Amino acid sequence: MKARQYLLGLCVGPLLASAADAQEGTWYAGISFGASNAEVRESFVAVSGATASTLTRDERDPGVKVVLGYAFNRHLAVEGGFAHLGEFSITRDVTAPTAGAANASLRVKGFVIDLIGTLPLGARFSALAKAGVLLSEVRTFRAVSGTASLAPGLRSSGISDEFNFKLGAGLQYDLSPKATLRAEWERFYRVGDPATSGELEINLISGGLLLRF
Repeated sequence: MKARQYLLGLCVGPLLASAADAQEGTWYAGISFGASNAEVRESFVAVSGATASTLTRDERDPGVKVVLGYAFNRHLAVEGGFAHLGEFSITRDVTAPTAGAANASLRVKGFVIDLIGTLPLGARFSALAKAGVLLSEVRTFRAVSGTASLAPGLRSSGISDEFNFKLGAGLQYDLSPKATLRAEWERFYRVGDPATSGELEINLISGGLLLRF
């Protein structure tokens, strides 16, 4: 945890410092809620010797994000915050040569840092594009039942902490000089470590409110 806090400070510090030196700009905070969709691979629940099985996935869950940002001008901003990207699961029911099941559940959260470009589309509407990183924490728990056994290399539990690349796009609508509605899509790439927690791709579609101060 100390390492993650150090890395977060190392990444955000210079950006916030340069923002503070700008002659014009606005601080803002925001919260958004949405739906996360994860691509959970069947390798998460590989079972030794299984020749016939079926998979059941739960790849959708609510997501929430809280951010603090600084807009240098109408076209450029930087954001940092926390995102809970959801909990997901996958189950393999084995029918041959023996009967059993293997289940994996995953919980994903982390800190986000984004550079955001904004293009005004009128007096109140604007489009945005963003690129950044997720300092992710992925917790994975696996369990087996019956005569099933996990394939070599899979652990009953695992935690990974790492940087993940992310992209996003969206639209904004200014309710007033102090309040803005935002709707956006974000893609988080290769979240998790294949050797410990497992690796997955995550999409987050969300809507929220930004308040300037």
